[in-house]
Amino acid sequence: MPKLILPIPNDYKVPSIYEGDDKAAIALALTLGAQAYDALESEAVAHVRGETHSEAVKQATEAVQATWEQQVAALKREKRRTEEALDIAKSRLEALDNAFTTQKAQVQKEAKETMQEVIAGKDEQIKRLQTLLDSQVSGLATRVENLQTSLTKSFSSSKEKGSIGETLVEQFIKKAFDCDVSIISKEPQTADIRMTRGPELEYLWEVKNYTRMVTTEEVEKFRRDLRLHPAIRGGILVSLRTGIVGRSRGGDIDIEFLEDGRAIIFLSNLMARDDIVFYLQTLRPLFQTLESIAKPVADDSSIVRALESKAALIANLLRSHATSVAKHKNSIVTHRKRMDMMFSEFSAYVLESETQLQTLLRVAVGSTEESDEVQKEADTHLSALVFQKARLSDLEGRTKTFVTWLLDVAEVQEGTQLEIKELLELAKEKGYGEKFVRDLREDVFQGSAWARGSRYIMGLRLRLQG
Repeated sequence: MPKLILPIPNDYKVPSIYEGDDKAAIALALTLGAQAYDALESEAVAHVRGETHSEAVKQATEAVQATWEQQVAALKREKRRTEEALDIAKSRLEALDNAFTTQKAQVQKEAKETMQEVIAGKDEQIKRLQTLLDSQVSGLATRVENLQTSLTKSFSSSKEKGSIGETLVEQFIKKAFDCDVSIISKEPQTADIRMTRGPELEYLWEVKNYTRMVTTEEVEKFRRDLRLHPAIRGGILVSLRTGIVGRSRGGDIDIEFLEDGRAIIFLSNLMARDDIVFYLQTLRPLFQTLESIAKPVADDSSIVRALESKAALIANLLRSHATSVAKHKNSIVTHRKRMDMMFSEFSAYVLESETQLQTLLRVAVGSTEESDEVQKEADTHLSALVFQKARLSDLEGRTKTFVTWLLDVAEVQEGTQLEIKELLELAKEKGYGEKFVRDLREDVFQGSAWARGSRYIMGLRLRLQG
């Protein structure tokens, strides 16, 4: 059987039960003793623990309460300091608010005074600028007036207006047609512009930039220019701003045919078109139709050519005579106070026209003397210093007789001048009225020679009477 060795203190007295031989009793005693010891030890440990926990709780509670009281006292002291600081801050804030209100009022007062000074200064500056502006506007108005006067003088002559019109139409033609275009107004007995659409497809353009209707005399002159150029396929007479007498139809376009079958197209009020280039482009089918027609074959017989020329001269004279009669009729109706003078002038003109008709009839039947007279007119050159036309034969009707008379009583000389009043008095004696003479200013005389409103015609002087 196993042995159990138990260490015990030296002074421990072993109970008698352990000295016997009853092993079961010894085992029971040991078991009960061990169990009792364990129970007592557990109870003692629990009791000790209970007492220790209560003391710890008590001590902890006392410590926490002391700490809390200390914290409360500290918080109370902090609260008092915070309240004191808050009172001080409130006092400072009230002082700052009062100072801000005072400063604000002061700033507003100073700003108001400064603004009034600024406004007063600006008002004074505006007045100075307004005075300066008025002065500059006055100077600008004077410049504009001078410019307008200069432009009026520049465009008062038909030469200047004609040049502008030619340039405009030249640009329109170049944009509207695929062709060559050139200005030929300086060439004698031609139109203003030549348009070439192809071989033997040349056209003459005559441009009128008037503020009045284009007269039948100017239409007839264009017919004559075309007759002088039989190689030209046709002609176009353009009036930029007005109509053409007898040719202002619907759509401002009309057409007529010469004796040889060539066409003249009349275009009125061209600048009134919304799209001028497109308007001209609509004439392409018309040109194509005219070009598809075979060109008339002229008879080479000298007799036929002579008769055609003489017939044209007579027809031109009759048209000119009819136009002149209509002009004088209108003049009599609108100037009743001058009816007597107009009647005398008209009678003289009728006699003169009859004389011219007889002269042309003599030319038609082959009078050598009258043929020489016609040739003389063709050879009489007009000075470009004074006149717009190159030859006396370029003029027609009564205008030609007036210029012929003028060259008899006056001569062209650079640096001289002829008083218009004196010219009108001499013309009146020959039956030429003042209105007739003044109407010739734009059509016959250069703008530089007889300016609008001028008292003199430059470059002319009366011949010395022998």
